Amino acid sequence: MGRASRDKRDIYYRKAKEEGWRARSAFKLLQIDEEFNLFDGVKRVVDLCAAPGSWSQVLSRKLYLPAKLAPDAKDENLPLIVAIDLQPMAPIEGVIQVQGDITNARTAEVVIRHFDGCKADLVVCDGAPDVTGLHDMDEFVQSQLLLAGLTIVTHVLKEGGKFIAKIFRGKDTSLLYCQPITFQLALQHLQNSTNK
Repeated sequence: MGRASRDKRDIYYRKAKEEGWRARSAFKLLQIDEEFNLFDGVKRVVDLCAAPGSWSQVLSRKLYLPAKLAPDAKDENLPLIVAIDLQPMAPIEGVIQVQGDITNARTAEVVIRHFDGCKADLVVCDGAPDVTGLHDMDEFVQSQLLLAGLTIVTHVLKEGGKFIAKIFRGKDTSLLYCQPITFQLALQHLQNSTNK
């Protein structure tokens, strides 16, 4: 990789270090919130594939800390943030860490227990595999990770909730875009058959 491209990437790396973010990916979530008011009305959040924790830091700084510092703050009204990853993370104030596998149904059960039986208003996923440099392979592995995220979302996200995830864009991305529609149709069918 040439020096110029490395220098461009380092702008956000340096800015993240200066502002105390664990990774430059924090700026992605901040930008999404700025553009779409992602955090409005959010009280329960799940951060999938959370390590090293930059998105959990954003959630803590934007949701938990302002609520905690409010003059009328009460513990029972504070936002709940659950971060899940296979790897352990250094603690983040206001973030409950679950070391678990997002492909395991028990992980969804743990999340719902932390929410006292309720479901999340927002689920975020910044997961990515260790990049090999083989773009097709990296795209495939990341898409499988995202599909695992979609699966757990069907268990932990409330109806009308929001799901934000990173995607590696490539020639087969349109197939992945169809998956949320498939999941939504399957959920509707399941709900209809349960209500009969």
